Amino acid sequence: MSKYRICVIGGWCGNRLVMVAEHLDELLQKAGFPCQVKSHSVWENFNQPPTSNLILQLLPAFTEAETGCPIINVRPFLIDIDHPQTMEKIFTQINHDYSTVIQL
Repeated sequence: MSKYRICVIGGWCGNRLVMVAEHLDELLQKAGFPCQVKSHSVWENFNQPPTSNLILQLLPAFTEAETGCPIINVRPFLIDIDHPQTMEKIFTQINHDYSTVIQL
């Protein structure tokens, strides 16, 4: 089985972008989800993000129609990297995807 792929998208907030991706990767691994979390900066980079199962955006850069996967706004992570409601949205989406799409 391939890993569940998550892409965190940001812009000029480059350091925070990497911090969020690394933090989520650690949390998801501890929770037992075999995920691959990447970061994608749109600062002077107009390429589409890597193919993913879920996009987490620190800024509105892409639509679900463009990416072909669910998108969650994670802008609250700019202030609180463990923002409870945002974390809940992420884990709810991943749980949903694992139960319906990803076969373990």
